[in-house]
Amino acid sequence: MSISLCAQELKDTITYNRLHKFPLLTLDQFYYPNTTFNTNIGQGEIEVNEQRLSMQAAIPLKGKKTYLFSSLNYTLFHYNTVFDQNSLTINESYHSIQYSLGLIKILPKQWKLIFNITPTLASDFHNNLSSEDFTFQISALATKRSSQNVQYGFGLAYTSRFGNLTIIPLFSLTYKRDKWLTMAVIPAYIGQYFKFNDKYKVGVKAAVGGDLYNVNFDEINSPLNLNKFSYSRVTLGPEFVFKLIGDLYVNAGGGFTVRNVFEVEDRQQNKKLEFTFKNRMFFNLGIRILK
Repeated sequence: MSISLCAQELKDTITYNRLHKFPLLTLDQFYYPNTTFNTNIGQGEIEVNEQRLSMQAAIPLKGKKTYLFSSLNYTLFHYNTVFDQNSLTINESYHSIQYSLGLIKILPKQWKLIFNITPTLASDFHNNLSSEDFTFQISALATKRSSQNVQYGFGLAYTSRFGNLTIIPLFSLTYKRDKWLTMAVIPAYIGQYFKFNDKYKVGVKAAVGGDLYNVNFDEINSPLNLNKFSYSRVTLGPEFVFKLIGDLYVNAGGGFTVRNVFEVEDRQQNKKLEFTFKNRMFFNLGIRILK
């Protein structure tokens, strides 16, 4: 889902200042320690790592009433599983490359329209690329700056963030009051922060991340045509952000994951193998350039 809080805050009217900074670049490392799992073919242990890179920019057009918005997002998803019964090991890395291209239209009475289309390549790259490695995601959002402190919006997204391609309604909210800042694009993200000064802020957030990958499972001896991997999780926990130098910031956080989706599917996206595990811990460290 390519609609983001940064797109909402790209250009405010003459009356109001921006509610928060625009992220030009973000780089995050997520680590999930070993935990046990159960499936319909056995149980074992699993360890997961994620690296996420995002770069985005906006170019003003037509007297700064229209903006061309583009972003490039790359995710490296790695997991290692070991089954107890037969010592079967699945050690895989999956890649997701998303390029978003969209328009942001400034309208009268503090309204904005934001539209994005996001071609996505999500694969293990074990075989030659095919049409099954590609998907298209779309999002549209209308937002209104209703006051100096509030901006809200409504929209729709066709996204794989929840593990499979799904149409979801969106509600966005940005609220700033004194040193408090609330940012949300529900159901994808919500965060509440307290800003100590220009250098430090702390908060709590919940965020959904995931994708649908076209993969090959050579390790699993099965007559089933297993070639889809659906992954999604919700991270809940505190986050600390501080300015390192200039526009460069460092963020560190942790907490627990819930709603862990970890499924193997066939070509028709019928679930054939589901990993279930308890809510687990995670740790996150990242850097970002904010303007």
